Amino acid sequence: MKACFVTGGSLNAFWQEKLEKTAKCDLLAFGFNGLGLVSYKRELEGKSEFFHDAAGLSKAVGGVVISGCDTDTYGIFRHSALIADRGRILGVSDMSFSLDESEFRAGGNFRVYETGAGRIGLLVGDDIYFTEAAKVLSLCDADFIVCVYHQVLSNMTEIMLRAAAFSCGVPIALVASEFVSVAGIGGDIVYSSRRDVNETEIRLVKDFHKISTRRRGFFLEQGF
Repeated sequence: MKACFVTGGSLNAFWQEKLEKTAKCDLLAFGFNGLGLVSYKRELEGKSEFFHDAAGLSKAVGGVVISGCDTDTYGIFRHSALIADRGRILGVSDMSFSLDESEFRAGGNFRVYETGAGRIGLLVGDDIYFTEAAKVLSLCDADFIVCVYHQVLSNMTEIMLRAAAFSCGVPIALVASEFVSVAGIGGDIVYSSRRDVNETEIRLVKDFHKISTRRRGFFLEQGF
């Protein structure tokens, strides 16, 4: 799969200034720089067209577009990620886990999306710190997982990215402000960069681990 990750500049700025200089790709992903704050009320009233623009860009590239966004649902704020494929909005996933108190509330929308580039699962923000989030998407047969993130401030974020890819057996990409990293199913980093625009080839290889545990002393069999 040919992927392009944009870590700087908005979705529209990329469309107007850099799209023609970018090779055709199957997947184009932005961090939260892509769309910024999106009000559902303004979108429904036609006063803004953030989702329309994302759908239009996906049609222009002929593939999948993913972008982080902060969503305002009539005063309820969430960290979210939008996904569009070839001119059509497929859905919006919200961050399901939150590490610290914030005005942004956790949502609950794990989903794997059927796209022309394969089955793509979305993680948002702090979800990357909880391997059960990636596990849900892997059990739903995701071929690839994309996590949109704000800003990477410590190496723990990349450590958890690698752990999730290894334990769940699915390659995972994290795209953030001025940083992108892709972890393979062996837990290794297959691509990492701080450039604004990053083009790379990703092999969609999955793996499954057989897990056994030793259980002793927990049960006492009794006959009646």
